[in-house]
Amino acid sequence: MDLAAAQAEVETISRVYARLHAIERTDDWLVLKLGEEMGELTQAYLAHTGRSRREPDDGALAAEMADVLAHLMLVAQRFDVDLAAALEAKWFRYRDLITDEDRT
Repeated sequence: MDLAAAQAEVETISRVYARLHAIERTDDWLVLKLGEEMGELTQAYLAHTGRSRREPDDGALAAEMADVLAHLMLVAQRFDVDLAAALEAKWFRYRDLITDEDRT
């Protein structure tokens, strides 16, 4: 998956969702929605690890991870953040330090 293409597609789908549900996608809404989705991921994680009254549901865990990723992409899109470049600068700069032990 190309990250920039996925981000653009998520943006389009979010616009459809907003149109269907009469939502104004303000900066605040995008960031607060990301927080809401993180809360739902936390709930799914707690259920998955047996620390909730809810039954474990691997499908819910994956779905909430997808929601968090999508909403992070939406925030990045809104603020013109190139996520691939940000990952490169923040995380992948440590590639030269990877050892075989780190890969196991």
